[in-house]
Amino acid sequence: MPWRHRDSTEVHGRFLCEPLWILCLSVVNQRIMTFQTAESSSTAKSELYDQLAAQISSLLAGERDLISNAANFASLIFHSLPDLNWAGFYFLKNDELVLGPFQGRPACVRIALGQGVCGTAALKRVTTIVPNVHEFPGHIACDSASNSEIVIPLMKGERLIGVLDLDSPVIGRFDDEDAAGLNRLVSIFVEASATGFAP
Repeated sequence: MPWRHRDSTEVHGRFLCEPLWILCLSVVNQRIMTFQTAESSSTAKSELYDQLAAQISSLLAGERDLISNAANFASLIFHSLPDLNWAGFYFLKNDELVLGPFQGRPACVRIALGQGVCGTAALKRVTTIVPNVHEFPGHIACDSASNSEIVIPLMKGERLIGVLDLDSPVIGRFDDEDAAGLNRLVSIFVEASATGFAP
């Protein structure tokens, strides 16, 4: 089934997306490299995650800075996946999650392990899908427009680094296919980034 992008229009029962062009310049080994992507029309979830995996690999190639990579990752996800109102990172620091790079409205800065969806996913170290956040005990409402959420722990071996958090205004927005695709993207991010220090 095609995905609907926030800038899409419906034609004959299919959603056609306006192209999303991203151009990045980076200097690797004293040469300028360009990175350009286009979002295709009527993309199935699996195809879109395949495209995002290739785009994120290219975007992060040659860069090890955790914060820079997190900023570009959050922006690409926010502008590529449909029906999101928040996408970003929390990093583990002194036994609590601290806000990192994100796209969306201002967010809670610190979250205790075990609190809310992010803290629960971090404590259990398991991807957590919440179809309706209003039914999640102890949900932390940073944006009242959020109705569903998915949180993916960032693991380097057995060590928790933080979490990737995505919110949507659509109830039931996230499913197992999103979980698999996002875990794949997070693995690329963790491998590309220097994570041996606290952000």
